[in-house]
Amino acid sequence: MVALACDIGGTNTRLGLVRNGILLPESTGSYANDEFEDFYAVAAAFLRERREHRVDSVCIALAAVATAEGATLTNRDWTIARDRVAATCSAGKVDFINDFEALGYAMGQVEKLETQCLTPDTAAGQPGPRLVLGAGTGFNASAWCPSRFGGEPHVVAAECGHMTLPLAGETEFSLQCALSAGRGRASVERALSGRGLFEIYQWQCAQAGRPPRAETAAAVSRGAVARQDEDCVAAALMFLRFLGRVCGDLALAYLPFSGLYLSGGVSRALAPLLAEDPTFLSAFRAKGRMAGFMETFPVHLLCDDGTALHGCAEWLRLTLAAGG
Repeated sequence: MVALACDIGGTNTRLGLVRNGILLPESTGSYANDEFEDFYAVAAAFLRERREHRVDSVCIALAAVATAEGATLTNRDWTIARDRVAATCSAGKVDFINDFEALGYAMGQVEKLETQCLTPDTAAGQPGPRLVLGAGTGFNASAWCPSRFGGEPHVVAAECGHMTLPLAGETEFSLQCALSAGRGRASVERALSGRGLFEIYQWQCAQAGRPPRAETAAAVSRGAVARQDEDCVAAALMFLRFLGRVCGDLALAYLPFSGLYLSGGVSRALAPLLAEDPTFLSAFRAKGRMAGFMETFPVHLLCDDGTALHGCAEWLRLTLAAGG
């Protein structure tokens, strides 16, 4: 049985072939969404390049709220419909899941993933949930929860990017005014995304009375990691403070004793600061009387941007095992 795994983000689409529930690493490919009219064109190009005329089933992870019939992406004007996907891929079955739901399913096989430990002094962790969350084009999270009574684990999906951004202190409330201008409020995603990092940088430059020199979020990340631009560094550290605080809040909600895993392009771009600067972990653990308890959660960075494809493969395996 050959299936197609798809991870459709706001910026890129990643695809891979799955045989009997196992992702074939040599088959994977990544495509820039700006170069295609719609997802169907991406899927057709992928299958054509690999000389596959049809697949038995398709699992699509979307940066959106997924329904049985498809979804419209949150950060791109693409609507993906089940019947058109089936026609494009000549597939008998098409499933849609949230992109972070896919990352959650990948947590069941985390030993196969490329990761970097950010808390080397923390024990490996006791049996319990794993939480995956992170910042890229947007922000979200999901929790992988092992079964207490046998059987398969389950994944709890969420829409955490639309929660209200937690703020502390006069400086952050000043930033909140900038992030919420014309929007009514500042959501988590308004700060914790590529666009959010750039808006924080613009605010930082205005506060310092200097014109912005970086023109993109990627340039801000590079300037911060290289310590070449003080405004880039200040913006990145503010970003990491928010990231640590939100991660800490979600850790208290889900109690990920088996580990918390950071994902997303912005998180990976700031990896040196995550590993070397105390800002993220300090904010993560700053929970008053629960500060000591927060040290029990191992924190890792997911280094492989194909993790969601592994999650789609796991979804396909579970579906096949269940006779779906």
